[in-house]
Amino acid sequence: MSIQAHRIEVESPFGVTIRNPFFTHEPVADKLMILLPGRGYTNDHPVMHYVAKLGMQHGYDVLGVQYGFQVSGADLTPDKLPLVQQDVWSTVKQALQRPYQRVVIVGKSMGTPLAVEVAKTLPPEKVSLILLTPIGDAMQDVGNLPTLTVIGTSDAAYSAAEVKAFEGSATVTWRVFSGLGHSLELTDDWQGSLKALGEIIAACEAFLRED
Repeated sequence: MSIQAHRIEVESPFGVTIRNPFFTHEPVADKLMILLPGRGYTNDHPVMHYVAKLGMQHGYDVLGVQYGFQVSGADLTPDKLPLVQQDVWSTVKQALQRPYQRVVIVGKSMGTPLAVEVAKTLPPEKVSLILLTPIGDAMQDVGNLPTLTVIGTSDAAYSAAEVKAFEGSATVTWRVFSGLGHSLELTDDWQGSLKALGEIIAACEAFLRED
């Protein structure tokens, strides 16, 4: 088995051409992983980078979506969020021309509600979610989709009540890490941050094996 590197190019409404990395397997894979990064936490940051490698090792094609505002350097204001959605869908629909039987969508921060929106367009029996530091209404919209959610207790988006609301869920699993902030790191503690990174990636791998 070999992995081929491609680019999915889209013309962004932010006025730039986005060249999204797309890694595919030979022979052809029947599983796809889509990465939807955060506003400042791109697919090159540690958790997204290693989840992508994990996906490839487990036989997934991996699509790393970029946003036009990141490429252009434009400010992202609330009125421009629909343009980000256009970037996502213009990219994803090209990858989905392949006949995938399983799709895992990985969202980080602002990518989490985007991940849920993409999931809604797919047959529910084919899709699952990994939501890293979810924001907004992402968790309220996951429905019955198999979902792994990762967050730290020092993240401003962390809510113990929200975690508790999913107790006993057959489809949603939370992994809550003490002291981690929104970047899924410990402040001024690189050793602890690396340990947490390993535990997060291990949780993602266990989820992929069960999916």
